[in-house]
Amino acid sequence: MARLVVKLLLLDEDDRVLLIHAKDPKNQAECWYPVGGGVEPDESLQAAAERETYEETGLRDLPTGIHVWTRDHTYEFNGQTIDVHEEWLLHRVEHFTPIPAQLTEYETTTILGFRWWTAPELTATTETVFPPQLPDLITAISVR
Repeated sequence: MARLVVKLLLLDEDDRVLLIHAKDPKNQAECWYPVGGGVEPDESLQAAAERETYEETGLRDLPTGIHVWTRDHTYEFNGQTIDVHEEWLLHRVEHFTPIPAQLTEYETTTILGFRWWTAPELTATTETVFPPQLPDLITAISVR
């Protein structure tokens, strides 16, 4: 059964999205992906978004998100195959410097850092970004 996760498009005033830079401990592959994580039982998407944002970036007082996308996805990380059902929320935030507040021990060994990206930067990069269609999603949202 797929794990329910919330993925967050934290967009600043210049339509840059905050991504996490991580390394797979098993194969050493590096990638960039949005803030987010598992939704706990009886937790709303917004509550999970607030918790995950605080834990991973230190940001408190996350504005209410707008649902923008749903995706079922299977990926490999640390030698494991993981099935997820992702609910994507857009949150407009003021630009900030992420300072993780409550990373798990596992996250502290896999997360390398953070970066704010524009859609054109994501389109042009040769680095691995998940999901690959993220620049198109951000562009579509930005023109709304």
